[in-house]
Amino acid sequence: MIRIYLLALLLLVTYSGFSEEISPVTSGSQNQLKASIENIISTQKLKDLKAGIFVSSLKSGEVLYEQNADELLIPASVNKIFTAYASLKRLKPNFTFKTQIFTKGAIHNETLAGDLYLKGGGDPSLVSERMWMLVNDLKRSGIKKIMGNVIVDSSFYDSIRTPEARPKYLKDQAYNAPIGGLSFNFNTCTVYVKPGEKAGSPPLVYTDPENTYIDVVNQATTTKAGVNNTLAVNRTEYVKGDLGDTVLLRGGIPIDHSEVRFYKNIVNPALYAGHMLKTFMLQRGFKISGNVAEGTVPEGAKQILEFESQPLWMIIWGMNKFSNNFVADQTLKRLGAEVWGVPGTMDKGIAVMENMLEDIGIPKGFYKIVDGSGLTRETRVTARQVARVLQMGYQDFSTSPEFIASLGIGGEDGTMKRRALAINESVIRAKTGSLDGVSSLAGYVTSADNELLVFVILLNDPKFKYGKMASWADQAAAVISKFKRK
Repeated sequence: MIRIYLLALLLLVTYSGFSEEISPVTSGSQNQLKASIENIISTQKLKDLKAGIFVSSLKSGEVLYEQNADELLIPASVNKIFTAYASLKRLKPNFTFKTQIFTKGAIHNETLAGDLYLKGGGDPSLVSERMWMLVNDLKRSGIKKIMGNVIVDSSFYDSIRTPEARPKYLKDQAYNAPIGGLSFNFNTCTVYVKPGEKAGSPPLVYTDPENTYIDVVNQATTTKAGVNNTLAVNRTEYVKGDLGDTVLLRGGIPIDHSEVRFYKNIVNPALYAGHMLKTFMLQRGFKISGNVAEGTVPEGAKQILEFESQPLWMIIWGMNKFSNNFVADQTLKRLGAEVWGVPGTMDKGIAVMENMLEDIGIPKGFYKIVDGSGLTRETRVTARQVARVLQMGYQDFSTSPEFIASLGIGGEDGTMKRRALAINESVIRAKTGSLDGVSSLAGYVTSADNELLVFVILLNDPKFKYGKMASWADQAAAVISKFKRK
């Protein structure tokens, strides 16, 4: 339940670190900043636009400009700023996730007379290269042949793979990937399609990584040169992931067309990871008699391998730079498991985050956060709250290097690579956020006289696609970067 208080001034003073922000004097340069921002973003001209904007000096905390800074708005992926700060602070930058392998049965002459168990620890960085490294480690275990099955155990997290808060219209898009205690390759797969040898022949289809979990049904056709590309690739709904997923190709691809790629999520993360483990093991010379199945590690099983993830700081770096929703929600569940115990759940992770936000002066009940990614319209936060986290993320030396480095650099990398190009010599590090009707931008920027500023821009308007509003946010950030004291 969100409690909205009328006394915004009381809330402002409640935020430790912002109590000194109230200033009775507004300089001419601040008036110019105000006029410039409001010339770009004005709720008076667009009656459905809700804008929450906050700009302050990072060193002194002095507020340089604010517009509806205490209004609860949808942040989209700017929500990942909360996830990054809470995770780095509570788990520490060098924290690692553990993926374990167990055996149950006698081992004789390099043969396991039983099942091999793969148990996840929520690792969001278990991708093809690292699974290959895991199999290399397993190669030294003394086992070359498995007479039983490969059993996958995802019980470290709860069974809710796709958070209820995500928009219902999202289906097989890669950015809507499910989460799970055992996951692989961000729970996505890439499908590459090339024209066949001649018109009328089926196109060539490749999945990356190659695997036995995904079944490709190719009903598409290579068409003659010069016609429109009507190729459609979708994960079908009639297979729910209990055995695997089916990807269906329909339509036509012209024979003179270049290769096309499609990014799709998968349904069952644990089975996907198990099939990939088996695939890589077979490629490395293992012999496996059984199949891949879901289960839990039984009592008395022997652990033969523990594989560590990348350190958390690297995971957070990738999460923020490329706005990876899977990594954010996966990490938040791990945060919950670390503090409140297994299984990790979204609610447990949010409870930890709320406690940490309260520690830095953002009281519970003044916002609503429902996941780690921001892939929802249910989350509501204020521009001032985001700024508070950015301020603490910068000032807390135990996490600040990793936290700051995770933000995209304007015009250079991540989701900021094509953003904020009008900022000339200034440096901007920021997190982007976008949903239909939502565009947000928040981070740090140097002013014209080299003062480091924190800024937050949250824009909500159901009539606009995020792209149009993103240009407004970029223009406002550019104006902020030109701020001068004198």
